[in-house]
Amino acid sequence: MKIVAMFALGICSLMVSGKSFAAFECSNGSLVRKVEVVYAEKDKKVPCAVKYTKEDQTEKEVASAKAQEGVCEEKAKTLSDKLTGFGWKCEEK
Repeated sequence: MKIVAMFALGICSLMVSGKSFAAFECSNGSLVRKVEVVYAEKDKKVPCAVKYTKEDQTEKEVASAKAQEGVCEEKAKTLSDKLTGFGWKCEEK
């Protein structure tokens, strides 16, 4: 039982290290797109990546930053605004 608990804690730690901070969910009819900022380290804003995911779980990295904070958050917001301009309804999550 202790081994299972330790294993579960290890998986949770890995999930937190790639934690998403800024996230938008955009919909257009039955279609759904997700725009998320993912950080490489738990308490650091860089390096980071912006991931774009379609409803079929196709995922693409559309932007990244290695040193400058705020770049990924700005790119994610810009992409959600662009989708909104194309008729999608985006909500920050």
